[in-house]
Amino acid sequence: MVKKITPVNKSSVRYSSSMRLREERLRLGLSQVALAKALDVTKWTVINYERTGDGGTPIPANSLSACARLGMDVQYILTGMRSSNLGRVADEAGSYRVELKVANSPDELKLLEKYRRLKSHQRSQAHAILDALAATEKASGKKTPAPARTKKR
Repeated sequence: MVKKITPVNKSSVRYSSSMRLREERLRLGLSQVALAKALDVTKWTVINYERTGDGGTPIPANSLSACARLGMDVQYILTGMRSSNLGRVADEAGSYRVELKVANSPDELKLLEKYRRLKSHQRSQAHAILDALAATEKASGKKTPAPARTKKR
C-alpha cells in the first residue's frame, strides 16, 4: 500500500509551485502573454499554471524546459530552493530571451500602425513578404543598408 505524504506547507500559497512560477515570471519582467508565447500555449494556460489550490494545472516537463531556456530557476519553481548554477543551466539549455521591444523610431511606429490596421489574411501576406526579404538577406550573407533619407523642405 502506498501512503500519500502530505506536504508540510500545503495551505501556504507562498510555497506552491504555481506561485513560484509567477514569481519567476515577474522576476524576468514577462507578462502572462509573453510567457504563453514562449511556451507555445495560450494566456489562459499560463493563468491555470499560476492558479493556486486545486483549480491549477500542473506544469508539464516540456514547458518547464522552455522556462529554463528563458532563464527561470526551474529548481526553485519545483522545490522552493534556489539553484546555484542558474546561469550555466540557461546557457547549456540553449537560452533564448523574449524581447519586449517597443517601437521607438517614427518609421517603426508608422509601420506598426499600418500593420495593426490589416485584416488577418493581409497580415499573413505581410509575414510572407518579410520572411522572403529576410531569406534573401540571409542568403546573400550581408545586410542591406538602410536607404539614405533626404530631408523634405
